[in-house]
Amino acid sequence: MTQNLTFRLAQSSDFDEILKLSEGIHNGGDYLPSRFHKWMKMENLYVMLAFSGKKIVSLVVSSVVDEGMTVVDRAGRTLPELRGRGILTQLIQVMHAFVREKHPTVRRRRFTRFKNRVLGAKWKTLVQREKLCCYVETATLRSQQIVTTNLVEIQSCPKDYLFDVLFSPPVGQKLFPDNIIVVDSGFVIEPLRSNIDFLMQEIGDSVYFAVEKRPDDALLRSVSFGVVSCRVKFTRWTASIYSSDPVLYQSHLVHQLKRACDVIKHGFVFLSYHEQGLTNCGRRALKELWKIEIDEAKTKEFEYLFEEKMPVHHSRI
Repeated sequence: MTQNLTFRLAQSSDFDEILKLSEGIHNGGDYLPSRFHKWMKMENLYVMLAFSGKKIVSLVVSSVVDEGMTVVDRAGRTLPELRGRGILTQLIQVMHAFVREKHPTVRRRRFTRFKNRVLGAKWKTLVQREKLCCYVETATLRSQQIVTTNLVEIQSCPKDYLFDVLFSPPVGQKLFPDNIIVVDSGFVIEPLRSNIDFLMQEIGDSVYFAVEKRPDDALLRSVSFGVVSCRVKFTRWTASIYSSDPVLYQSHLVHQLKRACDVIKHGFVFLSYHEQGLTNCGRRALKELWKIEIDEAKTKEFEYLFEEKMPVHHSRI
């Protein structure tokens, strides 16, 4: 099987067959079906397919970000009966060859996983973030009176403020010491205007920015990104929270959850990514303030960000 593969970029007409790759992924939590047609219209985002004969057997999605310096691997899918045979590995190699031919400035590959696998000396683990997951019944939450007297006031943040203030030193260096943010599903980017613009091409107004309310001359100490996305069987709100302070983290967690309830008019999955050591205080906030049961199995998973350096490529284009 793996010796007779062919490869090409996906086309819109491939959608119905691509759906077969999505069946059963993440227990109905795959976002690929709702994003595919948008991907087909975007620059610097590529969907590559592997074929066995005329049958699509694998798919990978890669984005070129960080002003052409980074390729980010995202959705990797293979037919269930063919997994573990190295098909996706071959496909990723073909994708990278294509990307580096088209974008000679690419210097590194990044991706996220929920397991800290031993990948070899060429891989470097850049960041480890914890997560908190629960299912939310919006009708139940709207009927509750939530006590927030010990929390900091959080407010929405316009995109230009994000670029001009939060992404500039010294605020950006404090908030993002690794010079990396992870927004949405494994979208690993540097805090740059071009990257947020790229993200919003893909998901539009479904991304939400929030900061703590402080005097104009005070240095901001936190920011959070919220993204609502349609999955196969449910809707998910993903909150990426950047603060090492437990009170600020709890404040953003509650604010993002309230915002999600305002936007989503039915039950949904709420997922928070945050710095290490903050999960327990987030768990207490959700259980004590909101009376929400935590999905402990999902919460025990960590998100790891990996990076591989890529040699300088001399384009033949």
